[in-house]
Amino acid sequence: MRGTAVFGTGMGAMVGLLVAALLMVPVAFGVAARADAKVRRLSTSRASDPHLSGSDVDVDVDERCERWRQLATRAWLICGGASLVAVAVVGVLVCVG
Repeated sequence: MRGTAVFGTGMGAMVGLLVAALLMVPVAFGVAARADAKVRRLSTSRASDPHLSGSDVDVDVDERCERWRQLATRAWLICGGASLVAVAVVGVLVCVG
């Protein structure tokens, strides 16, 4: 009886983890894609707009690009990590049940 209760609790936790990972993947993907697009937009607008010249503007745009680039990197890592967790949980669930 005791083994069944532990198994049921573990299965519920695994399903909960799978649901959380599957919800995290599209959110992180959306954030990463949006941040990448923002970096590209800032980079091209700085290169093509002659009015955006000067050290203060360049530094500001560079800092904003770097912040968006860092956000994109973190979001891609979260997306990849959540995908790996989801695949691992599905593998465990297939083996167990």
